[in-house]
Amino acid sequence: MQKPILNAIAPVLDGIPDWDKYLTVDQINEETRRLANDYPEDVELMELGESTLGESILGLKVGSGNFSALIHGFPNSEEPYGGNLLTYLTRALAENPDVSERLDYTWYLVPCSDPDAARLNEGFQAGEKTVLNYCMSYYRTPVSINPELCFPYRFGPLDLDNTVPETRALMKVMDGVKLHFVSSLHMMKWGGISYMVPFDCPKLYADLQNAAQRFDIFLRKRPGTMLAPGIMWAEYLTAARNYVRHSAAGVTHIEPIRGCQISEYGQQYNPQLFTIIPECCLWYDPRMLDDRPSETTIREAFAYGDGKMRDMEELILSIWKRAGSNLKHDSVYRGMMEEIVAPLLHEYTNVSNPPMRFSEDFLNRKATVAQKIGIEGHDDLYRMFYLGGLVRTLDAEYEKSGNDTIKALRGEAYAKLVEWDGFLHERYEVVHHPIRNLVGMSIGALLASADYAKTLQR
Repeated sequence: MQKPILNAIAPVLDGIPDWDKYLTVDQINEETRRLANDYPEDVELMELGESTLGESILGLKVGSGNFSALIHGFPNSEEPYGGNLLTYLTRALAENPDVSERLDYTWYLVPCSDPDAARLNEGFQAGEKTVLNYCMSYYRTPVSINPELCFPYRFGPLDLDNTVPETRALMKVMDGVKLHFVSSLHMMKWGGISYMVPFDCPKLYADLQNAAQRFDIFLRKRPGTMLAPGIMWAEYLTAARNYVRHSAAGVTHIEPIRGCQISEYGQQYNPQLFTIIPECCLWYDPRMLDDRPSETTIREAFAYGDGKMRDMEELILSIWKRAGSNLKHDSVYRGMMEEIVAPLLHEYTNVSNPPMRFSEDFLNRKATVAQKIGIEGHDDLYRMFYLGGLVRTLDAEYEKSGNDTIKALRGEAYAKLVEWDGFLHERYEVVHHPIRNLVGMSIGALLASADYAKTLQR
């Protein structure tokens, strides 16, 4: 009889380092090449192509099992733990043949699938793990060129083939093997762990919850489309299918998309492909563990957060409109902000990250302290990211033009960002999760999920 999966992979979980920084792209690439040299019988270096700016996208093929899995890091370029996780996982699998044999997988691991954009966030990866530093280092690849969201898709009203070089690098793996498991190493920014799954899979839940407990990561308390504690149904995994569904229902003003999501693409080859995203968080407030009732209803907490986000949107639109014709030069930051501003000007039905819906009875309940802090703190924090992106956009323009209007608007945006950072720290105790805990919890969840995926195959 086989050991339970978390017991079987204990040697991998026990050896996780205690990092103090997230790895930069150069460090990831250096470690990726070193792993292939250190373990030539178990690890193969894959040159998957070049990024948009000509940077090599590297992958590692590990083991030779009967099942196949693809995991990639930096699916969003400001979500930094994938490099730490995948380089460690490669070494751990090579050094623990009993674990590899138990899992029976061939692993295709891409520690950084979007190196151009990841480099733009390295002020945070290699620097202080503060919110303000994160915001001043913030760049998120626009959805229209996000590697994970530009896979070809043809069905119904959609005939999409807008791949970017980074997508084609992942397709080089996906088009050559039948995958049984795929995961993208996304991160949220506020809370514990939300295991994002495509459907109800109760046989997996105990292993996921135990992996979180082992590494002192608490299960999500903020309301969501929850299937079980910490387990959330993720509608964003099916952006293209969401589009088709709305179109079939007669909706006409739908969010434009450039392609399908990575798991949707993989399921065209293997309908039994399983995916999970262990959406761990950068920061939390210890009060997120407090399940006592607060004096605030869930509706009031959401209303508070909505107000903060509206304030942010109004500020960004005001500064953006006043910048107007003074924005004369293209930059990656300007491209990011143009996509952020577009839905504020032209509302449409969101299919890539649909809004959640809750019953009236649920909204009228008293929020627990954990729920209140989770909901309100989320928007007090998240409103700062786009403002940081706006500051970087104005910095890039001023560097090229020296325009005094741009300089003044940059000062206005930065002053508000500092004000909001002060407000955040007055209202919350902002604690960064240890990188080791995030990586350990996620590796436990990923390996348990890959083991579960084998049971789905026909």
